[in-house]
Amino acid sequence: MAPGLRVIKTGMAVTLCLFLSYTLPFGQPFTSAIAAAVMMGKSIDVSLRTARDGTVGTLLGAAVGLLFSLWDPGNAGLCGIGVILTLYLCVMLHLERGTLLAEVAFFAVTLMPPGGPYWLHALTCAADALLGILVALAVNLIVMPHHYAGEVRENYQTLCAVAAQALHAARAGAPAPCKELAGQTEKLSQSIQAYVSERRLLRGSDEEIFRISCKLTQFREFAQELGNVQLLLSPENGRIPDEEREIIRRYHMARLEALAVACLPSKEERERKGTSMAKE
Repeated sequence: MAPGLRVIKTGMAVTLCLFLSYTLPFGQPFTSAIAAAVMMGKSIDVSLRTARDGTVGTLLGAAVGLLFSLWDPGNAGLCGIGVILTLYLCVMLHLERGTLLAEVAFFAVTLMPPGGPYWLHALTCAADALLGILVALAVNLIVMPHHYAGEVRENYQTLCAVAAQALHAARAGAPAPCKELAGQTEKLSQSIQAYVSERRLLRGSDEEIFRISCKLTQFREFAQELGNVQLLLSPENGRIPDEEREIIRRYHMARLEALAVACLPSKEERERKGTSMAKE
Protein backbone atom coordinates (compact mmCIF):
# COMPACT_ATOMS: atom_id res chain seq x y z
CA MET A 1 0.00 0.00 0.00
CA ALA A 2 1.42 3.38 -1.02
CA PRO A 3 1.98 5.98 1.73
CA GLY A 4 -0.59 8.75 2.01
CA LEU A 5 0.11 12.40 1.28
CA ARG A 6 0.13 13.25 4.98
CA VAL A 7 2.89 10.67 5.58
CA ILE A 8 4.96 12.10 2.74
CA LYS A 9 4.50 15.68 3.96
CA THR A 10 5.50 14.63 7.47
CA GLY A 11 8.75 13.23 6.10
CA MET A 12 9.35 16.44 4.16
CA ALA A 13 8.73 18.57 7.25
CA VAL A 14 11.09 16.49 9.40
CA THR A 15 13.82 16.66 6.75
CA LEU A 16 13.46 20.43 6.49
CA CYS A 17 13.56 20.75 10.29
CA LEU A 18 16.79 18.76 10.48
CA PHE A 19 18.35 20.89 7.75
CA LEU A 20 17.38 24.12 9.51
CA SER A 21 18.50 22.84 12.90
CA TYR A 22 21.93 21.98 11.54
CA THR A 23 22.13 25.34 9.73
CA LEU A 24 20.95 27.67 12.51
CA PRO A 25 23.38 28.57 15.31
CA PHE A 26 21.06 27.13 17.97
CA GLY A 27 18.83 24.19 18.47
CA GLN A 28 18.29 20.50 19.00
CA PRO A 29 17.09 18.71 15.83
CA PHE A 30 15.44 16.05 18.00
CA THR A 31 12.91 18.50 19.46
CA SER A 32 12.08 20.25 16.19
CA ALA A 33 11.68 16.94 14.33
CA ILE A 34 9.24 15.60 16.93
CA ALA A 35 7.28 18.86 16.86
CA ALA A 36 7.00 18.73 13.06
CA ALA A 37 5.79 15.11 13.12
CA VAL A 38 3.23 15.79 15.87
CA MET A 39 1.88 18.99 14.31
CA MET A 40 1.27 17.68 10.78
CA GLY A 41 -2.52 17.84 10.41
CA LYS A 42 -4.89 16.29 7.89
CA SER A 43 -6.01 19.65 6.50
CA ILE A 44 -5.04 23.31 6.62
CA ASP A 45 -7.71 24.09 9.20
CA VAL A 46 -6.62 21.22 11.45
CA SER A 47 -3.00 22.35 11.09
CA LEU A 48 -3.89 25.92 12.09
CA ARG A 49 -5.83 24.80 15.16
CA THR A 50 -3.12 22.31 16.13
CA ALA A 51 -0.37 24.90 15.61
CA ARG A 52 -2.20 27.35 17.88
CA ASP A 53 -2.57 24.81 20.69
CA GLY A 54 0.93 23.46 20.09
CA THR A 55 2.51 26.90 20.35
CA VAL A 56 0.85 27.69 23.67
CA GLY A 57 1.54 24.16 24.91
CA THR A 58 5.21 24.47 23.98
CA LEU A 59 5.64 27.72 25.88
CA LEU A 60 3.75 26.27 28.83
CA GLY A 61 5.80 23.06 28.92
CA ALA A 62 9.08 24.95 28.60
CA ALA A 63 8.09 27.33 31.42
CA VAL A 64 7.14 24.48 33.77
CA GLY A 65 10.31 22.63 32.81
CA LEU A 66 12.41 25.70 33.59
CA LEU A 67 10.73 26.08 36.97
CA PHE A 68 11.46 22.50 38.01
CA SER A 69 14.99 22.58 36.56
CA LEU A 70 15.83 25.61 38.66
CA TRP A 71 14.43 23.84 41.72
CA ASP A 72 16.19 20.45 41.42
CA PRO A 73 17.51 19.41 37.97
CA GLY A 74 16.89 15.78 36.98
CA ASN A 75 14.85 14.87 40.05
CA ALA A 76 12.62 11.93 39.06
CA GLY A 77 9.86 12.76 41.52
CA LEU A 78 9.73 16.40 40.47
CA CYS A 79 9.61 15.36 36.80
CA GLY A 80 6.51 13.28 37.52
CA ILE A 81 4.88 16.18 39.35
CA GLY A 82 5.87 18.48 36.47
CA VAL A 83 4.18 16.18 33.96
CA ILE A 84 0.98 16.20 36.01
CA LEU A 85 1.08 19.98 36.35
CA THR A 86 1.73 20.50 32.64
CA LEU A 87 -1.13 18.22 31.59
CA TYR A 88 -3.46 19.79 34.14
CA LEU A 89 -2.72 23.29 32.87
CA CYS A 90 -3.26 22.17 29.25
CA VAL A 91 -6.66 20.73 30.17
CA MET A 92 -7.59 23.87 32.10
CA LEU A 93 -6.66 26.03 29.10
CA HIS A 94 -8.44 23.69 26.62
CA LEU A 95 -5.22 22.86 24.76
CA GLU A 96 -6.17 19.29 23.85
CA ARG A 97 -4.13 19.40 20.63
CA GLY A 98 -1.11 20.84 22.41
CA THR A 99 -0.72 18.42 25.33
CA LEU A 100 1.73 16.11 23.58
CA LEU A 101 3.98 18.95 22.46
CA ALA A 102 3.80 20.53 25.92
CA GLU A 103 5.20 17.29 27.32
CA VAL A 104 7.91 17.21 24.65
CA ALA A 105 8.98 20.74 25.61
CA PHE A 106 8.90 19.86 29.30
CA PHE A 107 11.08 16.76 28.83
CA ALA A 108 13.46 18.63 26.52
CA VAL A 109 14.07 21.26 29.19
CA THR A 110 14.31 18.91 32.16
CA LEU A 111 16.09 15.87 30.69
CA MET A 112 18.42 17.24 28.02
CA PRO A 113 21.78 18.50 29.32
CA PRO A 114 21.86 22.31 29.24
CA GLY A 115 24.66 24.02 27.34
CA GLY A 116 24.45 27.14 29.47
CA PRO A 117 22.06 28.85 31.88
CA TYR A 118 18.78 27.03 32.43
CA TRP A 119 16.73 29.98 31.20
CA LEU A 120 18.67 29.97 27.92
CA HIS A 121 18.29 26.19 27.65
CA ALA A 122 14.51 26.47 28.12
CA LEU A 123 14.31 29.27 25.56
CA THR A 124 16.30 27.20 23.06
CA CYS A 125 14.10 24.12 23.55
CA ALA A 126 10.97 26.22 23.05
CA ALA A 127 12.47 27.76 19.90
CA ASP A 128 13.26 24.28 18.55
CA ALA A 129 9.68 23.14 19.06
CA LEU A 130 8.28 26.33 17.55
CA LEU A 131 10.52 25.81 14.54
CA GLY A 132 9.01 22.36 14.03
CA ILE A 133 5.49 23.79 14.33
CA LEU A 134 6.17 26.51 11.76
CA VAL A 135 7.79 24.09 9.32
CA ALA A 136 4.91 21.59 9.57
CA LEU A 137 2.38 24.38 9.05
CA ALA A 138 4.29 25.78 6.06
CA VAL A 139 4.60 22.37 4.40
CA ASN A 140 0.90 21.68 4.88
CA LEU A 141 -0.02 25.09 3.44
CA ILE A 142 2.27 24.89 0.41
CA VAL A 143 2.53 21.22 -0.61
CA MET A 144 -0.80 20.07 -2.08
CA PRO A 145 -3.01 21.41 0.75
CA HIS A 146 -6.03 19.28 1.60
CA HIS A 147 -9.43 20.97 1.15
CA TYR A 148 -12.64 19.35 2.36
CA ALA A 149 -14.61 20.87 -0.53
CA GLY A 150 -12.88 18.50 -2.95
CA GLU A 151 -13.55 15.59 -0.61
CA VAL A 152 -17.25 16.51 -0.49
CA ARG A 153 -17.44 16.63 -4.30
CA GLU A 154 -15.69 13.28 -4.63
CA ASN A 155 -17.95 11.59 -2.07
CA TYR A 156 -21.02 13.12 -3.69
CA GLN A 157 -20.04 11.82 -7.13
CA THR A 158 -19.39 8.36 -5.68
CA LEU A 159 -22.74 8.39 -3.89
CA CYS A 160 -24.54 9.39 -7.10
CA ALA A 161 -22.87 6.51 -8.94
CA VAL A 162 -23.86 4.01 -6.23
CA ALA A 163 -27.43 5.36 -6.16
CA ALA A 164 -27.72 5.09 -9.95
CA GLN A 165 -26.45 1.50 -9.79
CA ALA A 166 -28.94 0.70 -7.02
CA LEU A 167 -31.81 2.23 -9.01
CA HIS A 168 -30.89 0.16 -12.06
CA ALA A 169 -30.84 -3.00 -9.93
CA ALA A 170 -34.21 -2.15 -8.35
CA ARG A 171 -35.78 -1.63 -11.78
CA ALA A 172 -34.50 -5.04 -12.85
CA GLY A 173 -35.71 -6.72 -9.66
CA ALA A 174 -32.15 -7.65 -8.71
CA PRO A 175 -30.31 -7.28 -5.37
CA ALA A 176 -29.12 -3.70 -4.85
CA PRO A 177 -26.11 -2.39 -2.87
CA CYS A 178 -28.13 -1.09 0.11
CA LYS A 179 -25.28 -1.24 2.64
CA GLU A 180 -22.86 0.46 0.28
CA LEU A 181 -25.41 3.20 -0.39
CA ALA A 182 -26.01 3.82 3.32
CA GLY A 183 -22.28 3.82 4.06
CA GLN A 184 -21.49 6.27 1.27
CA THR A 185 -24.31 8.55 2.44
CA GLU A 186 -22.79 8.72 5.92
CA LYS A 187 -19.35 9.27 4.43
CA LEU A 188 -20.69 12.28 2.52
CA SER A 189 -22.35 13.56 5.69
CA GLN A 190 -19.07 13.35 7.61
CA SER A 191 -17.12 15.18 4.90
CA ILE A 192 -19.75 17.96 4.85
CA GLN A 193 -19.47 18.29 8.64
CA ALA A 194 -15.69 18.51 8.32
CA TYR A 195 -16.06 21.20 5.65
CA VAL A 196 -18.42 23.23 7.83
CA SER A 197 -15.97 23.00 10.75
CA GLU A 198 -13.27 24.71 8.66
CA ARG A 199 -12.62 28.40 9.05
CA ARG A 200 -14.74 30.40 6.61
CA LEU A 201 -11.63 31.91 5.01
CA LEU A 202 -10.50 28.43 3.89
CA ARG A 203 -13.77 27.31 2.31
CA GLY A 204 -14.70 29.20 -0.84
CA SER A 205 -17.42 26.79 -2.09
CA ASP A 206 -20.26 27.38 0.37
CA GLU A 207 -23.07 27.57 -2.21
CA GLU A 208 -22.09 24.34 -3.95
CA ILE A 209 -21.59 22.43 -0.69
CA PHE A 210 -24.91 23.78 0.62
CA ARG A 211 -26.72 22.43 -2.46
CA ILE A 212 -25.10 19.03 -1.93
CA SER A 213 -25.91 19.02 1.79
CA CYS A 214 -29.58 19.71 1.02
CA LYS A 215 -29.72 16.35 -0.79
CA LEU A 216 -28.56 14.30 2.20
CA THR A 217 -32.07 13.82 3.59
CA GLN A 218 -33.31 12.78 0.15
CA PHE A 219 -30.48 10.29 -0.21
CA ARG A 220 -31.40 8.77 3.16
CA GLU A 221 -35.04 8.49 2.08
CA PHE A 222 -33.82 6.95 -1.18
CA ALA A 223 -31.88 4.32 0.79
CA GLN A 224 -34.96 3.60 2.93
CA GLU A 225 -37.22 3.13 -0.09
CA LEU A 226 -34.59 0.96 -1.73
CA GLY A 227 -34.60 -1.23 1.38
CA ASN A 228 -38.39 -1.54 1.14
CA VAL A 229 -38.12 -2.67 -2.48
CA GLN A 230 -35.43 -5.19 -1.55
CA LEU A 231 -37.59 -6.61 1.24
CA LEU A 232 -40.14 -7.66 -1.35
CA LEU A 233 -37.46 -9.89 -2.89
CA SER A 234 -36.93 -11.70 0.42
CA PRO A 235 -38.20 -15.31 0.64
CA GLU A 236 -39.78 -14.42 3.98
CA ASN A 237 -42.36 -12.35 2.09
CA GLY A 238 -43.37 -15.25 -0.12
CA ARG A 239 -46.75 -15.47 1.59
CA ILE A 240 -47.83 -12.15 0.09
CA PRO A 241 -49.94 -12.75 -3.02
CA ASP A 242 -48.23 -11.77 -6.25
CA GLU A 243 -50.88 -9.16 -7.08
CA GLU A 244 -50.48 -7.39 -3.74
CA ARG A 245 -46.72 -7.69 -3.94
CA GLU A 246 -46.73 -5.95 -7.33
CA ILE A 247 -48.94 -3.12 -6.03
CA ILE A 248 -46.59 -2.57 -3.09
CA ARG A 249 -43.56 -2.73 -5.36
CA ARG A 250 -45.00 -0.15 -7.77
CA TYR A 251 -45.71 2.21 -4.89
CA HIS A 252 -42.16 2.03 -3.52
CA MET A 253 -40.64 2.15 -7.01
CA ALA A 254 -42.61 5.32 -7.76
CA ARG A 255 -41.23 6.84 -4.56
CA LEU A 256 -37.76 5.63 -5.49
CA GLU A 257 -37.97 7.15 -8.98
CA ALA A 258 -39.18 10.49 -7.59
CA LEU A 259 -36.35 10.59 -5.06
CA ALA A 260 -33.86 9.69 -7.77
CA VAL A 261 -34.97 12.73 -9.77
CA ALA A 262 -34.42 14.91 -6.70
CA CYS A 263 -31.09 13.35 -5.67
CA LEU A 264 -29.23 12.49 -8.83
CA PRO A 265 -27.89 15.19 -11.14
CA SER A 266 -29.87 15.73 -14.33
CA LYS A 267 -28.44 15.24 -17.80
CA GLU A 268 -28.04 19.01 -18.19
CA GLU A 269 -26.14 19.22 -14.88
CA ARG A 270 -23.83 16.39 -15.90
CA GLU A 271 -23.15 18.04 -19.26
CA ARG A 272 -22.53 21.40 -17.58
CA LYS A 273 -20.19 19.74 -15.09
CA GLY A 274 -18.31 18.02 -17.89
CA THR A 275 -17.95 21.28 -19.80
CA SER A 276 -16.57 23.14 -16.76
CA MET A 277 -14.09 20.33 -16.06
CA ALA A 278 -12.94 20.41 -19.69
CA LYS A 279 -12.32 24.16 -19.47
CA GLU A 280 -10.26 23.69 -16.30
